Amino acid sequence: MAAIAWLNGTLAEAQALARARQRPLFLYWGAAWCPPCNRVKSDIFARDEFVARSASVLCYHLDGDSAGAQALAAQYRLRSYPTLVLFAPDGGEITRLPCELDGELFVAAFDTALAAHQAGSSAAAALDAALSGARVLSDAEWSLLSHYSWDTDEGQLLGTRALAPTLSALAAAAPADAAARLGLLAQLACGAGDAAAVLAVLADARAARANLDIFNNSGLQLVKLASRREELAAALGGVAAQWAEDFWLGAPDRLMALRLQMRMARLLAPSQGLQEQVRARVDEALAASSDPYERHTLVNTAVSALNDAGLPAQAEQVLLAELPRSHSPYYFMLSLAAAAKRRNDVAGVLAWYGKAWQASTGPATRIQWGVTYLNSLIDLAPQDAAAIGQAAAGLLADIGAAGDDAHQQRNLGQLQKLAPKRASLPEPLSAVVPA
Repeated sequence: MAAIAWLNGTLAEAQALARARQRPLFLYWGAAWCPPCNRVKSDIFARDEFVARSASVLCYHLDGDSAGAQALAAQYRLRSYPTLVLFAPDGGEITRLPCELDGELFVAAFDTALAAHQAGSSAAAALDAALSGARVLSDAEWSLLSHYSWDTDEGQLLGTRALAPTLSALAAAAPADAAARLGLLAQLACGAGDAAAVLAVLADARAARANLDIFNNSGLQLVKLASRREELAAALGGVAAQWAEDFWLGAPDRLMALRLQMRMARLLAPSQGLQEQVRARVDEALAASSDPYERHTLVNTAVSALNDAGLPAQAEQVLLAELPRSHSPYYFMLSLAAAAKRRNDVAGVLAWYGKAWQASTGPATRIQWGVTYLNSLIDLAPQDAAAIGQAAAGLLADIGAAGDDAHQQRNLGQLQKLAPKRASLPEPLSAVVPA
């Protein structure tokens, strides 16, 4: 099977090559442990159709744990893992693509972005024209805006504009397909539901499928925001049940749809039968999954589904069984710590956070996990000065290993979480914790 030809070298070298060859540059910002990143790798990057499309652009992977990555992320406004950016040859952004799309819809969105670029447009140009009314947008431009990754924008496209009114204005002006998607996004951003609009999308199988990512990730929120909740829950539950059986969807997306179906059913009435269905489908999905990337995100989804179904013991069993085979077991140790917290098992919480930190790899990841462990120690065992001192010394060493990147982007945000606890930190560490 063909694979994406990721460029070697630095981002600056990749940008120079894009300029020289006059080809767009596709940037993937992610981390090895991130479940959505693993889903992107298994459902999008491994798809033959996307590999074929990738040959028309240059592709660069910026790992959040690579040297200098956090400083570059601050420069280019990258924060959430994953962030997927398509740059023009001159370095300007064409668009940011949502990682939640399934492979088929992502390929279509990617094609639209390239078509818009070839026509001389971009998400920024389309947004300015749409809001100003300076000209009529093409269908491709409306699709570009409706499939923009607003969740990972970081102010790059919005600038000083507020998200909710921007999405509402776009939804009001857009043609039908784009308006449906922008309308759903606007409801979530505004925190105000529109039952009739959601029901209209769900009644159209094609429109519902085109917005599967929004419903799978935020369907419960959409229902809770609106009136006519029972009607909405029944409609969304019925659509989710179809997606849960859709062979053409990836295993993680099918399991997410089953989780959504269960959530809708629980809004209507308790459902013991669906609980057993979740357990059986989790076992079936895990037994059939061998790809390490798909399996990583599948386990994460399975644990959420089992917990939602009221099966926390089974969720823990899945996590424990996965640790020996996972490429990033330290990520699942955080979930085991959360499970211990729900049981009020303080020793278990601290033990799993500590193990997660010790097992973690990569300078940015170690800072993130180390801060989580130290914060938990101070909160749950403030009397254990020896453990706090040892953790502080280890985190200080991780900060040193990260170099200048330690106080950039995600690292900076993580270290700032220690600021309220500065008085509880040993002197060498407290001196480097930012306000």
